[in-house]
Amino acid sequence: MMDILRDKESGINMEGGFLTTGSMASVLPKDPRLPCVHYFTGTPDPARSVFKPFIFVPNIQQLKKTRSPAYGPEDPVKKKPRFQSKPDRKHELYKKHEVAAAIIESTKERGENMLKKMRTLEKEKIAEMEEIAHSSLRDSTLVVNLFAEAIEEELKAYS
Repeated sequence: MMDILRDKESGINMEGGFLTTGSMASVLPKDPRLPCVHYFTGTPDPARSVFKPFIFVPNIQQLKKTRSPAYGPEDPVKKKPRFQSKPDRKHELYKKHEVAAAIIESTKERGENMLKKMRTLEKEKIAEMEEIAHSSLRDSTLVVNLFAEAIEEELKAYS
């Protein structure tokens, strides 16, 4: 599914005026005792993104690195007349992804190395999740930070 979501020729992975803004693939086991594992990019263009694992469990905290900035009462959505200005809603991971995308597009060797690191990270996370997915999840605290940890590793891959 991740390969399909990365396919630009098919039109599924869109560029230009209608950019693919994020992608998700899920593994939903038949056995209800096993956890559902979801993989999110949290960034545009899945061809230049890492699918990171996420399992819905108790005590999940909102992730700061993928949280759009809040503007409180100054938010153009809340002011009247509405939408008179356009705030920057890009979260930290999105901003780093933009820099990485520019490097991938403009610097062949460095871009290829960056993509290689990203795919290696993704394969490691998928293998880790396969182990978890084949055993019933007895201790949900073991996976509560999976997505956040994968984001930290992805940020390192972007450098």
